[in-house]
Amino acid sequence: MNDPKENQPWAFGGRNVNYVVMYPETYSQVNHIDHQYKFGNDIKSSCQIICFVKDKPEKGFKNEIMWAHYADNHKGLCLELDAELFIEENKEYLTEYVFESVTYGQHEKPFIASDLELTKEQAIQKIVKACYKDLFLRKSDYWEKENEQRLLIFDKNQKYLSISESLTGLYFGLQMDDNYRPSVDRFVDEKQTHLFNLFYEKNKLKVMETDKNDFRPIITKKFLKGE
Repeated sequence: MNDPKENQPWAFGGRNVNYVVMYPETYSQVNHIDHQYKFGNDIKSSCQIICFVKDKPEKGFKNEIMWAHYADNHKGLCLELDAELFIEENKEYLTEYVFESVTYGQHEKPFIASDLELTKEQAIQKIVKACYKDLFLRKSDYWEKENEQRLLIFDKNQKYLSISESLTGLYFGLQMDDNYRPSVDRFVDEKQTHLFNLFYEKNKLKVMETDKNDFRPIITKKFLKGE
């Protein structure tokens, strides 16, 4: 991730963190600090995270900041998913997860309390489930406009989730190359997934629904509609 918190090395103060047991082949008092960071990285790597923009109070495709950060500044597209259908579609892979909003503001770094009787993997899972909000759902005020919601999967094994039944809309960026449209249309079920062209008017992103295989410029469509 490109957020400062996530892309920085992690290390925590803690109690009962038995580095000798967790890293028997490499740990020593000399490299204690290095193993604090190693432990922090193992905590960070213990979850998989998927990030979304909530569509409340307004639709996510209107978030100009997100288009600037992602989708190659309008050269890509925005995927609209039905959250409930998405979770239901992937319930086979979501045995342990949370799907919650990010909170913004100043937050204290979590203090790690471990259990000397647990293995490293067990200790990490216990810590993550107890502290996941502070670890993964806290960001500074500067990111508040992202209106972010995250799916956290408490499993480090890579998962590939499906959107074939929950993809309800595609919003084509202002600069997206029309040469990509035939490839997109080929895989879209128009009964389920609506297609939208974006245009910019009166300092706002606006949208016009389009049909499959309709590659006419937006200005032509507006003229034909009498707008």
